[in-house]
Amino acid sequence: MALYSLGFNFARIVGPSIGSVLMLWIGVGGCLIFYGFALLLSGLELLPIRLAAHQPPNAGTNVIQEVKEGLSFIRGAPLVMASTLAAYAISTFVGTYQRFLPVFAKDVLKVGPEGLGLLMAASGVGAVFSLLFLDAAGRQWRQETLLWFSAKATPVLLIFFCLSRNLWLSVALLALFGAAQILFRTVSRLIIQVEAPRELLGRVISIFLMDQGLRSVGSMIMGIFATVFGAPLGLSLCSVVSIALTTATFYRFLGRPTGRTV
Repeated sequence: MALYSLGFNFARIVGPSIGSVLMLWIGVGGCLIFYGFALLLSGLELLPIRLAAHQPPNAGTNVIQEVKEGLSFIRGAPLVMASTLAAYAISTFVGTYQRFLPVFAKDVLKVGPEGLGLLMAASGVGAVFSLLFLDAAGRQWRQETLLWFSAKATPVLLIFFCLSRNLWLSVALLALFGAAQILFRTVSRLIIQVEAPRELLGRVISIFLMDQGLRSVGSMIMGIFATVFGAPLGLSLCSVVSIALTTATFYRFLGRPTGRTV
């Protein structure tokens, strides 16, 4: 999971850079053609893969029953329940912060397009270093501890970013924010991969990924807060709500974090 997320976030950093160079060389249309060939190559790479034989699903099971089975498993698995509810809270009250970065670049930091580019790239850089840490040292820590830390650090770092009035400090804080955010999502998905039985894995991960849909709701909520209180205070208040919800969730389902593994 760490290596998968590492590749994804590395592409977030390198991809736009390559795209901007190609746009100068071959134009926008050439970039789209290049992208099409890249997708074709990716599809060809999948052809040699052979899946292990498995029992086909019961044809008599309907969709509603399958969803109920997935929800029933999540209710009986405290670690999965905690990570899922925390993902919902973070996606709703923190996840769409990037849509407000132009406001910070123009009105708060007053740095223009160049500074905005640095702010946009910072979280991806932090995410890569976070995943390198997780791949190297993640086994020394309990999953619950990493979940606690990353879920709390994500909104706290966003609050610090909202307080900053210096470009390079803001870039550094967003890098740390991106590291904490991707650490939380990677650990959460790893927990589901380990805890959920194979026959329920698809349903459980689908319920977890519903947090991405909540980002639309979160954009509206964060937009209202930013309109009423201003972007820095509005996003800070949303972060406080995220901290309160994740704290209540973890205490309800996990108790206190216990630190390193033995």
